[in-house]
Amino acid sequence: MAEDGTAIVESISSKLKETLKATHVEVKDLSDGCGAKLDIIVVSDEFEGKPLLERQRSVHEAIKEEMKVVHAITMKTKTVKQWEAMQQA
Repeated sequence: MAEDGTAIVESISSKLKETLKATHVEVKDLSDGCGAKLDIIVVSDEFEGKPLLERQRSVHEAIKEEMKVVHAITMKTKTVKQWEAMQQA
């Protein structure tokens, strides 16, 4: 896998949509293009009824290959209902 930010962002976005059946994914490269520091938002009904730690573990598991070259991530994991409520606020 190429270690540039664009390739990592695209790979992570694709894997999260596929693995977690995410309806919305945002992956932002905060590392000036190298992909080492990312901000991730994942919206999926797969998170329904799961505590935050379990949601985050699901994300980490889905992108474990990409995490080999990523040094830091921040993430928000929301259900579709939570995301819709946030958008209306």
